[in-house]
Amino acid sequence: MKRFLLYIFIFITFILISVSPTMADSLPIKVMGLNYDTSSSLVIISTQVSNTNETVETPEKLVRLTNPNRLYFDINNAVLVGDKKQIVFEKSHIKEIRLAQFDTNPNIVRAVITFEEDFNTSDVQLINSGGTIIVKTEKPKLINNYFNIIYDETSAKQDYSHITANSQFIQKVAIPLNELNDDKDNTIKDIQKAFEDTTLTNTDGKTYDSVISVDLSTKLKLRTKYFINQYIPKNNGLLVSGIGQITTSRVFHLTSPKRAVIDLPNTYLDKIIRNREISLCSSENCHDTAKIGQFDFNTARIVITSDSADKYIPIYSKDSQSLFLINSEKLNHIALENNIANLNKAYVKNIDSKNGELILSFTAPVVHSIVRTDNTLNLFFFNVKSYNEQDLTNTLANSQFKQLTMSLLPQVGIKTSLKISKKDIIKIEEGVDGKAIKVIISRNSEEDTKTIEKPIKKTKNSNKVVIDPGHGGTDYGAIREGINEKDITLDISKRVQSILLSKGIKAVLTRDDDTFVSLEDRVDFSESEEPEIFISVHVNSAVSTDPNGIETHWYHDYSKPLAEIIHKHFVKEIPTAKDRGLFKSKFYVINHTTSPAVLCEIGFLSNPEERNEIITDKRKQQTAKAIAEGIIDYLKGSK
Repeated sequence: MKRFLLYIFIFITFILISVSPTMADSLPIKVMGLNYDTSSSLVIISTQVSNTNETVETPEKLVRLTNPNRLYFDINNAVLVGDKKQIVFEKSHIKEIRLAQFDTNPNIVRAVITFEEDFNTSDVQLINSGGTIIVKTEKPKLINNYFNIIYDETSAKQDYSHITANSQFIQKVAIPLNELNDDKDNTIKDIQKAFEDTTLTNTDGKTYDSVISVDLSTKLKLRTKYFINQYIPKNNGLLVSGIGQITTSRVFHLTSPKRAVIDLPNTYLDKIIRNREISLCSSENCHDTAKIGQFDFNTARIVITSDSADKYIPIYSKDSQSLFLINSEKLNHIALENNIANLNKAYVKNIDSKNGELILSFTAPVVHSIVRTDNTLNLFFFNVKSYNEQDLTNTLANSQFKQLTMSLLPQVGIKTSLKISKKDIIKIEEGVDGKAIKVIISRNSEEDTKTIEKPIKKTKNSNKVVIDPGHGGTDYGAIREGINEKDITLDISKRVQSILLSKGIKAVLTRDDDTFVSLEDRVDFSESEEPEIFISVHVNSAVSTDPNGIETHWYHDYSKPLAEIIHKHFVKEIPTAKDRGLFKSKFYVINHTTSPAVLCEIGFLSNPEERNEIITDKRKQQTAKAIAEGIIDYLKGSK
């Protein structure tokens, strides 16, 4: 009998263990974003599961409704991260697609597609690709992208219509004070304290002294638009991380002691880590510290105390869920992000005479920094490799952004600068996929915003050219398969010199053998020679083996005509090379020389096919001829 009862017990235990996963409530799926892939005409709904063994089920069916005409499908056991999401189309049978939290008991996210009367709904397909839900249909034209505010100089709005909890959007539930129960961990008391100064009218017409949000799927905790749960020292800087969408205000500075201060509106700071001062460096000569506090009920304030406080800059992660503050002089921006992007396209919208928008679209998510001074707005994109100067110039022409300048950072990255007034108001937004940045500017001053260009130096030695072979000696430049950039640049530079001398043009080299010459010495040499033209020769390289082609770089406006002529001859003399265009770049040698100066990137050593061409006598001679003929053309035109 005992053995029989034991068998029964084991059998029941086995059954309970087998069914327990289905009996327990699984954590909801997080619906992260709504994006439109212009290249494939796909609307993509990205999701995230809490456990690796969970799966996202394909929505069961599309339901058609009328007045207005629309289709909808539901994503079950799901919560929407952030606010409602919407994509609007023009000149299309589809008007818009939007996502919203339809219900919280049970958790349901609903996608609604609004369309014209004559739209064939059978064209709509739902595809589940590894948990990503794809809506495939005709190719509509996109009106708006979904952007989140990441930097805002406008007055902060006390807006509690969207509360984020554990990265999940949930319905706001108003609870009268007398209905709040005691909580052992004082979570509710913390919520009350955070909102103790608010009085908001609710949809039921009642007004409560405190409005809180209840997360129906997880433990009750307050989360505003952004919730900070960690700040730690990292790589000589401060890393702030949390849940939700980060937004910052302009950095300002205080003295006695020197401090950099930045506020994060619509942000709540975990009580456990408030006001804890931490050291940002281990060196005895460095005493930089950081502290974060809850400045008011929905604003967190970061304070960095340092003798170099004015040099600290904020860097935003590509998903805008973390912020890195560091002394710019200690920044190794190349290590920030390995995923390299290019500037794909720029779009400008002139709202009126004082208000405009600029959207920069990239091929991959970008890691970036926003540095605003009284007179300049600087944007740094640390993982962006290149942009097309001519396309950018054409796009910005006749817009409020026509004075925007763009230049390459050392190795990888670009910097954009826009002259502004102290009274101008700036707002910057980021696309949900991290691939687009929108700059919104409101001009509040009539001050002249024209770029002040350094005047060209009048040279004494006409018909003289300085040729600068890049790198040399211990500075090898790019290296691939035992091939060194320094050797190629010297060879081509000597060929250019030879052609020019044969034409009666004086040509001198900053180095004529394999020796190291600093950038400063190259500039000093050129200034002492007082030439009409300065040409620097380099070979390009990239992390990827794909990029190839020729680029011509200039910086000062008086150097652009020279760059255009040189590049025209590149295209003519080397027809097999890809034309990558003109670039305005702040390389040291073309920035500090006062003669018209360009830097030629004659191809990519990192591309195997182009590398094999570059090292041939034919390609070297083609390159030298292109540079020399461009110089000759320019000198003829300058007479």
